[in-house]
Amino acid sequence: MKEEFKVYLDSIGLTSETVKDNVELIIRYATKIYKEEITDIFVEDFYTDNGSRVYGSLWLISTGYLGEARNFRSTVEYDIDLAPIKDGVSYLRTYLKNYGLEGISSESRVRVMFANKQSTSFELKATSENCNKLMELIENYIKPNI
Repeated sequence: MKEEFKVYLDSIGLTSETVKDNVELIIRYATKIYKEEITDIFVEDFYTDNGSRVYGSLWLISTGYLGEARNFRSTVEYDIDLAPIKDGVSYLRTYLKNYGLEGISSESRVRVMFANKQSTSFELKATSENCNKLMELIENYIKPNI
């Protein structure tokens, strides 16, 4: 796994070697099956009403595709799909809460919804420090395909 992926996982609190091993396995599996180099990753996260942080799907990003790996923290079952974004993104919506020019805080939230030309829809969520990563992905991979 790329060192930058490990640094990213650490930055959002996923420091367990088991989780990192799972992510590495999923990346290798997706690369082999889909014949695409994974150039970036993103882990969806949100907070429950009682304040617990929950990690959703692992998103696999290549120059032309976006993949979602559900249950990425499981060691026995993976559910991975891949959809093209290189053919164009037809819709993009961004929801920001306590995020902007003043920076980020523990209350910051970003939710992005978009669809590709084949009408596959995506929704990614981020909290706190992970908001910057999600916005970076939108700038680098989604907006260039609109």
